[in-house]
Amino acid sequence: MLNLVLVTNVLKPEFDKHPELMRLLLVNGTCSIGLAVFSIYAGISLWRVLPSAVTVAKKYFLAIASYAVISALLPGLVGVSDQAIKDSSGSNAINSLLTIAYATAWYLYLTKSRRVKATYQQPPQTK
Repeated sequence: MLNLVLVTNVLKPEFDKHPELMRLLLVNGTCSIGLAVFSIYAGISLWRVLPSAVTVAKKYFLAIASYAVISALLPGLVGVSDQAIKDSSGSNAINSLLTIAYATAWYLYLTKSRRVKATYQQPPQTK
């Protein structure tokens, strides 16, 4: 949060010339904070071995993979110039692909792992 405030103050002259950069920073910052809070919740759920922990963690990994796709499209959605999008598209694509790969690997681990099933198994439900 402090980083967002500092960057905003330092770059204020640029934001006056290019307001779309401020929109990009705010949307990305807000989503990043939301995902950070979600990751803490998922991590604590797993650590405390809560019954819904694996489901929460899987939803977190789906959320970060989804945001990786959205973040690649975000500059165009907030009105960043075509040249700026072109200049940053290579690194954005690599970051998105790495994030999707990371999220997929963990999602599959949570789905397929015998250790996860043994640790977080649901007690049988009785009628």
